[in-house]
Amino acid sequence: MPPSPARELASSAFMSFWMNNIAVELALVTPLLAKYYGPVDDQQMFLTFIFLHLSFFFSPLYANLSGKACNNPTVYFLLYLTGKVPLVQAAVGFLCTIVGTCVGTFAYAAALETFPMAGYKGISAVKAAGGMYHGAAAEAAVAFVNFTFAGLVQPMFGAMGPYAGAFFYVVTITVERCAYSCGFMNPAVVFATHALKGDLTSRESIEHVATYFVGALGGAAAVALVNALVMPAKVQVKVKGTVRKNIGGATSTAVKKGVGKKGAVKKGAGKAGATPKKGDKKDL
Repeated sequence: MPPSPARELASSAFMSFWMNNIAVELALVTPLLAKYYGPVDDQQMFLTFIFLHLSFFFSPLYANLSGKACNNPTVYFLLYLTGKVPLVQAAVGFLCTIVGTCVGTFAYAAALETFPMAGYKGISAVKAAGGMYHGAAAEAAVAFVNFTFAGLVQPMFGAMGPYAGAFFYVVTITVERCAYSCGFMNPAVVFATHALKGDLTSRESIEHVATYFVGALGGAAAVALVNALVMPAKVQVKVKGTVRKNIGGATSTAVKKGVGKKGAVKKGAGKAGATPKKGDKKDL
């Protein structure tokens, strides 16, 4: 079950802060690597750091520390659609992830103002490069394949499952190449960046934020739909198998008991002398 609202809010804020910090970490580490190992591919470094951060946030250690926080409103939406979380709890968790992400983003922006870094511009509002429709479609696709992977494939990796999930996410955004939406899969992040810029009411801002909400939630809805179409068939087959097994067992038991009774009657009748014996000519 999801954590308390307070833990969800705190976890979302913490994750938001450190995911935003990836750019600063790269700015510090890349020159050192270039100095000792030669030229560094900035894109590969960026993807590597995303994988490392997600591996931590997806790990069992962080799950225990955060009370299994979701950190993403899309996850709560999917949990509600699949019947794993009631509406009120899903709505509260949904809002907590958004508020927490905003808190973490604003805290990070404040930290940058306190400790500015030369050459780093800070957080900018997220915009879908492919426009509203293509951006939403890309977000839906990324959400769908990642949730499907998490539900069907990730458990096969056992203890390495969380890290396989982080790796698969990096693969999807590598394939997407930021050509349409960059595959954020978390609309709370986009909302927070626009809130930081103080623009949530302009048409342009609303369209950008809506692109990510509609896309991610649409992908989650598609997963829930597939789940609803597949699960009833499995349950029906299971129930039919159970009924047949029970009916077969009951019939078998009844027949056995009946045969036993008939056998007992015949046996008893034989003892009473009612059944003629072979070769007994006295009664003929």
